[in-house]
Amino acid sequence: MANTPEAVVETLNSMPQYVEMFEAAFGKDGDVVSFDNMARAIETFEATLITPAPFDAFLNGDEMALTEIEKTGLKVFLDKGCASCHSGVGVGGSGYYVFGIYEKPSEEVLPVADVGRFAVTGDEDDKYAFRTQTLRNIALTAPYFHTGKVWDLKEAVKLMSTTELGEELSEPEADQIVAFLGSLTGKIPAIIVPQLPAETATTPRPDLEIHN
Repeated sequence: MANTPEAVVETLNSMPQYVEMFEAAFGKDGDVVSFDNMARAIETFEATLITPAPFDAFLNGDEMALTEIEKTGLKVFLDKGCASCHSGVGVGGSGYYVFGIYEKPSEEVLPVADVGRFAVTGDEDDKYAFRTQTLRNIALTAPYFHTGKVWDLKEAVKLMSTTELGEELSEPEADQIVAFLGSLTGKIPAIIVPQLPAETATTPRPDLEIHN
């Protein structure tokens, strides 16, 4: 959250209740309040944020969980090769793939200067490679792509087909895939926001200075 590991640890250590919580979760030996333990705690919480969807019920054997158009959309999704990138529990969200394998999208969707993973690795194979979007709840998360210029899910699906698969979807095929993607919309879990530990006089204050 625009912070540094050192400042995070200092902030947590400045609040006795957080220290007690960390000791209860991780024991009292060593540097219990650490950046790694903070990350583990957040990861554990995020693992509870599952959104069971009709598609999950279908995978578990409920043939009636999907409508006929959603089932057809799933078949088109698989036949076209979408699952080669959008796979796994998250239906994507794990691997890195080039955006524009067959045809580069417009600069409005993908600015030329946004070279993706290449900026980190320097590997030519990673130029314009990005982590594949998870498709869970995708119908709820417009706008799409790097610049947020595409607001319509059907338009996004058709764009992905031309750029990644090298073919244009028919209107019925696009509608069918969109219908299938709707079956990935899950039930949002209820979250009870806890009472957060209060800051103390030793809690670091925000640094409002802008560092270039």
